[in-house]
Amino acid sequence: MTEQQTEQQATSEQQPVVLKFGGTSVKDAEAMRRVVEIVERKRGNHPVVVTSACAGVTDMLLSTARCGGTGDLNGALQNVRHLRQRHLEILGDLGLPLERSCQEELTELLHEIEQLARGVVLLGELTPRTLDAFASFGERLSSLLLGDAFRAAGWDVAVADSRQFIITDSNFVNASPLMPEIDAHVAEHLIPLVQRHEVVVAQGFIGRTLNGITTTIGRGGSDHTGALVGAALHATEIQIWTDVSGILTADPRAVPQAAVVPHVTFTEARELAWFGAKVIHPDTIVPAVERAIPVVIKNSMRPDDAGTRILPDGSPISCGIHSITSKRGMISVMLGPRDPRATSLGFQKALGIFAAHNLPIQCAAVAEARAIITVESAGFNDVILAGLEADYAVELMPEMAVIGLIGAGLRSQPGIISTPLSALGAIPISFVVAGSSDHIILLGVAEQHATEALQRTHSALFE
Repeated sequence: MTEQQTEQQATSEQQPVVLKFGGTSVKDAEAMRRVVEIVERKRGNHPVVVTSACAGVTDMLLSTARCGGTGDLNGALQNVRHLRQRHLEILGDLGLPLERSCQEELTELLHEIEQLARGVVLLGELTPRTLDAFASFGERLSSLLLGDAFRAAGWDVAVADSRQFIITDSNFVNASPLMPEIDAHVAEHLIPLVQRHEVVVAQGFIGRTLNGITTTIGRGGSDHTGALVGAALHATEIQIWTDVSGILTADPRAVPQAAVVPHVTFTEARELAWFGAKVIHPDTIVPAVERAIPVVIKNSMRPDDAGTRILPDGSPISCGIHSITSKRGMISVMLGPRDPRATSLGFQKALGIFAAHNLPIQCAAVAEARAIITVESAGFNDVILAGLEADYAVELMPEMAVIGLIGAGLRSQPGIISTPLSALGAIPISFVVAGSSDHIILLGVAEQHATEALQRTHSALFE
């Protein structure tokens, strides 16, 4: 057995858990101490902590980059001063003696930011590669501070450099991870740290090319990093710690009494994200789903809340509607035959027109000689309308909303749709799409009725 295979087997036996913390969860020293308290619950499970930048820091770094790109050295240096002050204040609040703290490494990184800003001003050019260099400092700074928070609490901690094992292509600003390379580099660089230390802190969002150039994997990248690391480690679970207690039965801004959904499948999470839910983008957790690793969404401000577990498709889960959402800013396009005597009409041309203009179809109901296709209003224009009118009679229904009823096993319970339909009462329904998926039923209503429709439906299903 090779050394790498031995390490992989040992890691499997150790059953690590990955915990990812967002920017609000590490915004200051107090928040970082809460992170340590949360991770304490997993102290015997070889925790690997993936951290975002402190809240607001990435935006300030990108602002610094833009100042440099426009030649505004004073603006760039002012941002650097703010960054230096904030991170050194957190360091002081953590209370470690200087000889045990990360002050030297932290000061060096802050100096690098200033030198990078000066260099961009001097060159007068800001490239995507340089933007990634700027953006990477947020997580590199926060991980050093979080390491000190663990150290101050008596942990044996290692701060890993995620660029050693998150390997990507060279599409700067939105790089794509290379999973086979990540598997190999995690075995080489991360697994030994997991074996030797009580906790490992790593950075989300950042990686490097095969040639060693720093990249970022886009906003939401810290969630993605957590999934990549968890998948490569074959973790028992991946916990995404944020400022909400999980996926809710509805948007709490419209439905204050919305409750946490304890379990959803990956497909449900994808449908929720597509139709407006903002908790997590499911594409970021694909690596975990592909290796059947559960993902749990938890609230760092309320760690005792159970949260939501996102399970691989096919996992045992209760049938029924689990959550409802709404997507506004839609326009419904009703298509019929130009000749009223026609009894059949193909819609391939219509679909091709939408595709040619890169306008995704949100939902569609198609009959023999009539169809209703709903798309985002912002992408619909007169050119698309003219293309449709060349072959179809077109009627537009602007200012629409799509209500999504999302769950599991919906095809096996056809009568379930009667409850939300009855709850809508006198609210007009423009279309119903059901049966095309086991996970979602779609209702079209005028945008002015969307909030009321959401509230009525939620009340009937969950209250």
